[in-house]
This record gives sequence, C-alpha cells and structure tokens, in this order.
Amino acid sequence: MNESFLHYLWQFQYFEKKDLVTTSGESISVLKTGTTNTHSGPDFSNAKVKIADVSWAGNVEVHLKSSDWFAHRHQADGAYNNVILHVVWQDDKPVTLADGSVLPTLELKNRVEEKMLREYKKLLNSATPIACEKSFDGVDRIVKLSMLDKALMQRMETKAQWVTELVHSNTGDWEETAYQMLAKNFGFKVNADPFFQLAKAVPYKIICKQNSLLQVEALLFGQAGMLVSKTKDEYITALYQEYALLAQKYAYRDVTVNYAQWRFLRLRPANFPTVRLAQLASVLFQIKNIFSKFMEATSFADVEKIISAGQSAYWKTHYRFGPKAKAAVPELGKASIQNVIINTIAPLLVAYGKHKDEQSMIDRAVELLQSTEAEQNKITRLWAELGLTVNTAFDSQALIELYNNFCSRRQCLNCTIGIALLKPSL
Repeated sequence: MNESFLHYLWQFQYFEKKDLVTTSGESISVLKTGTTNTHSGPDFSNAKVKIADVSWAGNVEVHLKSSDWFAHRHQADGAYNNVILHVVWQDDKPVTLADGSVLPTLELKNRVEEKMLREYKKLLNSATPIACEKSFDGVDRIVKLSMLDKALMQRMETKAQWVTELVHSNTGDWEETAYQMLAKNFGFKVNADPFFQLAKAVPYKIICKQNSLLQVEALLFGQAGMLVSKTKDEYITALYQEYALLAQKYAYRDVTVNYAQWRFLRLRPANFPTVRLAQLASVLFQIKNIFSKFMEATSFADVEKIISAGQSAYWKTHYRFGPKAKAAVPELGKASIQNVIINTIAPLLVAYGKHKDEQSMIDRAVELLQSTEAEQNKITRLWAELGLTVNTAFDSQALIELYNNFCSRRQCLNCTIGIALLKPSL
C-alpha cells in the first residue's frame, strides 16, 4: 500500500460509499473530490463535503496513517489549516487543527474491493518490463490511444521546456538555439555533448559570415580540436591555414573540445564525429536561416530538402583525417533526418508555438511526427510484441515516453491503461 494508491481511490471515488462515516461516526457525503495539487500543500484543493448536516469547502489531505500528519509536520504548516477531511488507510491517531477542532477522518481500509487490491499489488510487483503486459490485450483500443496521446504530449512538453530554457540562455535568439540543437543532434547520443559544447563556442552568426564551406569546416574542425597533426594532404593543409586566420580574427586562443572527448569506439564509420561534423558544416553553409527554414517544414520530405546537403569532396572518401576509405562514404541517411525531426524540429515547433500562443505550430509538430517513420529500438519492439502498431515517429515517441516515465517507474495509477485495469466492479 502507498499514498499514490490512496490518491487514486479518492480521486475516482473507488471505495464503498454506503453508510460512509468519519471515524467518529458522523455521516459523510462527497460533493466534490477537489483538484489534484502537484505543488506543496494539501493533496486536493477546492473539495466539497457534507459532514453530518454541515457542508464544508476546502482541502483534502491523504495519508497511509493519520499519524503521518505529525510525521510530516503539517501541524506546524499554516497551509494545512484549511483541510476539511483527512483521508487515510488506517486511523491510528486523532488530528487536532490549530483552532482546537478535531479534523474529520475517513478510513478506507475496509471499503476497498479485495480484487482491486490484488490487481494493484500484481501490477506494482510485476517482474516484466511492462507491468500490465498479461492484461494489455483486454484493454479497449480507445483507452490505449488516449494514453498514447497523453504520453506524446508529455514528451513534447518536456522537450519544449528544455528548448525554452535554451532560448532564454541565448537571450531570445531562436536561430542560435536551432543551430545549437541541430549540432547536438548531429552528435547523436555518444557525441551529443561535445557537439553542443562546440556549437555554443562557435556562434551561428560567425558561421553565417563565412564565404566558403572550407572556412566553416576550418572553424568547426579547428575548435573541435581535430586538427592535431600536419600532413602533406592539401585539404588538411588548407584547413590549417584557414583556421589559423580565423582563430586570430575571432580571438580563439584555445580549442573548445579536447580531441580525447570525441568518441569513435563502437561507432559505425558513417557515424564518426569527423563525418558528422563535415555534414553539419555543409548544412550550415548552405542554409543561412536554419530556424526559419525549420518552421516552414510540414513533412519528412521538406526536412530532407533542408538538410540533405552532401559533405565536401574530401569527406566523401574519408571517415577520418588520413587514409582513404575503401568505399564511398554515405551522405546523411533517412535515420539521421528522422532523428533531426524528432529531437530538433518538433520540439522547436512546440516551444515556439507556446511562445507565440499559436496552437497551429504544435499541431504541425504532431503532423511532422506522423509523416516520419517510427524509430526501431528495444522499447518499440516490446510494444510491437504486445500488438501495438508502431508505424510513425508519433507512435514511437509516445511509446518511448510511456515506457520510460510510466511503465519503468510503475506509474500505473497515472496511466489510463492502468486505471482501466484497476477499475473496480462497484
């Protein structure tokens, strides 16, 4: 038993209400359960109950035991003076408020279906990655779709919040923010941090001032600490010369990222940071207003046109500085574009939509995800095995959120699927 379950019981009124009385024997009628409070203070606000012949409006507090009131030191907190009902699993100690009155208490331990308790414990203690997988097939499709919508919006909200904070740190510059996000995206998980660090050190305004792709490459490779040794290679020599001039012009005394920070181990050569940096340089040189372009995108094809610029000639035959590759180096693939849509463009659209109070931008982010193929990973495969269709990035992002922040944390009581499974027969 835990407080989350008691919150759930009170919120949905899933307990026997016949002859409902306080622990002191006074009749109770619940007129309004109140609104869940996610901040400090009592658990439910703006509730209404009738106790005996008197109607009360105020807050409801929920505890496993009534003595928890004192364990949590609510008696010393004025925010709890307006509590009108104490809902507990077990009443083990009367509570007196600051005005000397005894707080009415409702005990639930003998008012909940045994079957419901068993189902809840089964979910909570399940050893499977998805607690409800054995019962999942019996849940109505509309309930599942409703939860996917909720999970996706939660994931988009979280990402948009990070974007908003980044925009704030960039003094409201959305172009700079889009550039930094895109750079981080090009590093994928393994090299995301050094790419992001590099983008913050080499501002987009400086990138846009360069007159050639070689200059953009020189700035990025130079500040990335990748120009570590001179050779007779004409391309590397040209990078050195350009970087020496640019570093002096922009007062770069030290490299931004130490070469040792870049990760090559266990990566496919096409994902080496050298190749990704060359591809990023190409995109940045050809697109001067990257945020504006992203805001115009409505489909996967639109994004593909924006970032499909191939890397320069050297990087079509090299994975790293030095010897040539045995075969041609591939350009940015479908999976990479998919990644940019999911982790850069959609969050930007949501954050900007909220900033401008334009729902159409948020709707476009959803449409963009729906036009993009789903990610394939161990999480999406788990859901596919349970019979869920995973066709688009909308599906995969929703299911990743559902797994990471509901299933893994056993937040079944905040999930419409879990709530449907636990609904009593009362």
